[in-house]
Amino acid sequence: MLEPFILAHARLGLLILTMVVLAIILTTWIIWVVVGKTLRPVADIRAQVSEITVRDLQLRVPEPPQDDEIGQLARTFNHTLARLEAAVEHQRHFASLVSHELRTPLTALQAELDEALLYPDEVDPRAAITRSLSTTERLRTVIDDMLMFARVRTAAAPEPVDVCALIRDKLITTCRDVPVFTRIEDDLKVLGSGSQLSAVLNNLVVNAQRHADTRVEVSATRVDGHVVVSVTDDGDGIAPCNRERIFKPFVRLDDGRQKDPNGTGLGLAISREIVAAHRGTLDVEDSPRGARFVLRLPALETKHPRLPDSGDGTELLGLDST
Repeated sequence: MLEPFILAHARLGLLILTMVVLAIILTTWIIWVVVGKTLRPVADIRAQVSEITVRDLQLRVPEPPQDDEIGQLARTFNHTLARLEAAVEHQRHFASLVSHELRTPLTALQAELDEALLYPDEVDPRAAITRSLSTTERLRTVIDDMLMFARVRTAAAPEPVDVCALIRDKLITTCRDVPVFTRIEDDLKVLGSGSQLSAVLNNLVVNAQRHADTRVEVSATRVDGHVVVSVTDDGDGIAPCNRERIFKPFVRLDDGRQKDPNGTGLGLAISREIVAAHRGTLDVEDSPRGARFVLRLPALETKHPRLPDSGDGTELLGLDST
């Protein structure tokens, strides 16, 4: 009587074992299929990444249609590639401009020296040396400006910068025949490099004084969480079509060449690069007369902000009321 029961029990055990084995095989196959399908985009991405070089930054990795982690990773990687491509293209363009800008004074210098060697009796040595020194001085200026442009984003750790003090200190050292009038609120601080922001202010004020007819106005205030510095002159102004162009490296308008023949055309490009590194903006905005440069930087919040001054404009030298 027990033999049929034992036989049935054995068959049941064998059936269960068979089902377990089949379940394991099926589960393994399902996992293999699912994982393979999931990781296939990763393999495609890896294959595409292996083909990307500095010469082929326009290539992009395939983006899966799913909005999962792999899809987000692919999109993030493509965005990074786009930024890298733009940066490399910018550097290539800048290198091309630099080579052109350096070639001109080097050619002039070589011509001066060749003429002095070929015609020693006809060339005044003192005049030739003077012209050569002038050319080398321009070369030095261009190289210094290029080095500053390249080092903009390698400044020291940011620190609180008092914009009010920076403006007053900088204006004292840049005063020329054209008076500068200020309208500055108190307690305007930003986070960044004091030396770099000082260079920006110096460039804006000196440019304004160079192009002004009678006066320059500098204002600083807080607007919507930003410190806004405005530098305005009463000169001829800048045509709307040139308001972006002047921020490109080595671009100089005819008026600028006449008033500053030794300039390099890098001042405003460097200034905008510095401001961008501080997460700010530098633009030319509308003005009733003359040019108006507006600098915006994220304000550094203080615990006890002070009220702005009475708003009376004051001339920097002597602080005479206007």
